[in-house]
Amino acid sequence: MLKNYITTAFRNLLRNRSYTLINVLGLSLGIGAALVLFKIVIFEKSFDEHHSNYDQIYRFVKEEINTNVTEKKPGVPNPFAEAFKNDYPEFGLLARTFYAGEAQVSIKGNNGQFKHLQLNDGVTFADDDVFDIFDFDLLIGDKTTPLSNPKTAVISESEAMKLFGLDKSRLENVIGKELKIDNELVVTITAVMADQPQNTMLPFTLMIEYDALDGFFDFFDKENWNSTSSNAHLYLLKPENVSAQQISEVLPAFEEKYMGESAATTNFDLQKYSDIHFQPEYGAYNDRVVAEDFLLIPLLVAVFLILTACVNFINLATAQAVKRSKEVGIRKVLGGQKQQLALQFMGETFFLTLVSVILALGMAELALNMMPEIIGYELSLDLVNDAQLLGLTGLVTLGVTLLAGTYPALILSSLKPAMALKGKGQSAMAGKVYLRRGLVVVQFWISQVLVICTLVVISQMDYFHNADLGFRRTSIINFDLPEPDAMKVNLLKSELSRNARISHVSFAFSSPRSTSNIGSSFNYAPLKSENDYDMAAKIIDENFVPLYDIQLLAGRNLTAGDTTFQNAIVSETVIDIMGISDPEEAIGESIETGFGGPKRIVGVFNDFHSNSLRESMTPLVMINAPDYYYQGSIRFEGDEEQTQDVLAALKQIWSTQFPDFIFDHQVYSESLREDYEEEANMLDLFKLFSGIAIVIGCLGLYGLISFMANQKTKEIGVRKVLGASVGQILKLFSHELLILITVSFLLSVPFGYYFMQGWLQDFEYSIDINIGVFVIAVGFTLVVSGITTGFRSLKAATANPVDSLRSE
Repeated sequence: MLKNYITTAFRNLLRNRSYTLINVLGLSLGIGAALVLFKIVIFEKSFDEHHSNYDQIYRFVKEEINTNVTEKKPGVPNPFAEAFKNDYPEFGLLARTFYAGEAQVSIKGNNGQFKHLQLNDGVTFADDDVFDIFDFDLLIGDKTTPLSNPKTAVISESEAMKLFGLDKSRLENVIGKELKIDNELVVTITAVMADQPQNTMLPFTLMIEYDALDGFFDFFDKENWNSTSSNAHLYLLKPENVSAQQISEVLPAFEEKYMGESAATTNFDLQKYSDIHFQPEYGAYNDRVVAEDFLLIPLLVAVFLILTACVNFINLATAQAVKRSKEVGIRKVLGGQKQQLALQFMGETFFLTLVSVILALGMAELALNMMPEIIGYELSLDLVNDAQLLGLTGLVTLGVTLLAGTYPALILSSLKPAMALKGKGQSAMAGKVYLRRGLVVVQFWISQVLVICTLVVISQMDYFHNADLGFRRTSIINFDLPEPDAMKVNLLKSELSRNARISHVSFAFSSPRSTSNIGSSFNYAPLKSENDYDMAAKIIDENFVPLYDIQLLAGRNLTAGDTTFQNAIVSETVIDIMGISDPEEAIGESIETGFGGPKRIVGVFNDFHSNSLRESMTPLVMINAPDYYYQGSIRFEGDEEQTQDVLAALKQIWSTQFPDFIFDHQVYSESLREDYEEEANMLDLFKLFSGIAIVIGCLGLYGLISFMANQKTKEIGVRKVLGASVGQILKLFSHELLILITVSFLLSVPFGYYFMQGWLQDFEYSIDINIGVFVIAVGFTLVVSGITTGFRSLKAATANPVDSLRSE
């Protein structure tokens, strides 16, 4: 019996190749896309779970309370660790880490010459106890205390192979080798560790003994409780007999003891290590943070895509059922039971689903191989080692079989033998047409919601790229300065100014739109405010304002002589906080700052976006301090070919002053686009999955039109005999299409608006969702669905009426 079912199912599927192909394609696309999304969510949920102490590790964080803003930061002052260890030794093991990220590494060759290489990420300073808190797998060298001695280092195996040109079998040769970091700090390699997995928030490839920071990092201050770098993190391995609540309770007294008056505006707290990846407000070293609620979006999209695929299957199966009604009648006359027939049809569905799942696995693997740039990491399905995804795949296979197969199986097995043998199967199924129409509406509701979301993200990205940021961003090249050497900076400026194509040369701490600012605070005596106001101090030279076309509203620009920290120019936001409406009235006023003491305002400039458009305007105070010049900028005029000439000249001049460093530059307009890489990746995903939803929806619509064509075959024949034109026949089908898409569109509008309005609320500056988005969405859907169903409708409209009426 089972063999007969399989043989019959196989023959039916082969006999109806187009039906089989469309069903398999629809299911494969839906399931494949869902598997990709499931894999992404599983990966995001797995960060750092490989550490054996995962549930007992915490990070100290702090909250800074200013009058105008409260900020959450992951860094703590440098003295914090030693003080806490001395006061509360019973609370566990502490380890400091400082993530420098990039650095130049130099290796001395056999000829005595140094080879310079650039590490773009992974350079970290850490305490030796970090190896007792986290599971860094030490492969070669000192496996117990590799960072216990001054200026020692641990390197990852892949970094060791790249820097020294070795294979795995000779990695022991790097032990004892010296590395020169940024031509200043010499460290000795004591151990080689295994590469970190992708799902980690500790992307360390070169770990250097922590106290080597002293004298190497310009802003490192061992004893200052009021200076904090966001890269200086402190981790705690809590004993099992101590609760996090116990530790949190001692922190207020600890703050009061060591920070005095500053304790009133600073709150320290514990953050569970497992929460770091899901709390973007604090951040992480590799910026691999995502709001946990945000992961619901890919899960919902995955479920919706599977549902659209199932709806598509049901519509196609019921359209095909008309042709199989006589088969059902004969089987019932010969003694076939309803349960047996239902089982056979469910078996066919299972077979189709199984084939679709196999194809979907291939599609998903191929898609994941093509998506590292979009999702930010390399993934593979790897079902053998991923029990969660394997279980989900099995669940999807079973669920799709039941969802897609139950309704067609029940309908087909319920046909009356007499009606089926008289060729009236379609009449028996006519009453179910409203359900099929409803299913198509659900399909297009899902696809149109995704299309609306895609269009809103496109509009927001366009706004990002074209918004007025308050400064010039074109024809500017930025380049790093290895050291703020006044003599070299002046020589660079002199040489670059001689180039006819370079119109402006400027040196600063960072560009206008940069997260590398000096965070500080200010106050204005007439306000009589107890707490200070948050601000960012920007270090610039006298050419910064004209190079970036920053508009001065009152007063003057900084000059080459304003280098004593006494004079400053401030943004509109600063004088708004001061309660001054007219910029001219601010000139000559004095503000107290946490960076270099009081400042006299000599100029007021128009607000510009020093942060991304996700955030509000930051109060800016700009001063001239040559000791903090770490970036140079040039502005030029010319085409692409001339740009290359300017770059070549810049590199040559720069290399003359810094021969032992690797030249690095950024085209400013391109680097600004990288600020919104996350949104750009989200847009790519929306484009992909909304496209898949539309394709599946069109297949479902094709199924409905096919069913209508089969059901109305004789009606169309009669109409044509009575003189109906092809256009009039097509109107029957287009009328159905318009109604279904209109209903689905009306349902999709509130959902699409709600979802995207919530997303846009995360941005301080965003577009307004207007009616144009919805018009484009429904227009696009109508065009695509019209093209999809046009062929099938035209075929039915142009069929010879003799063929359809012959049986009459």
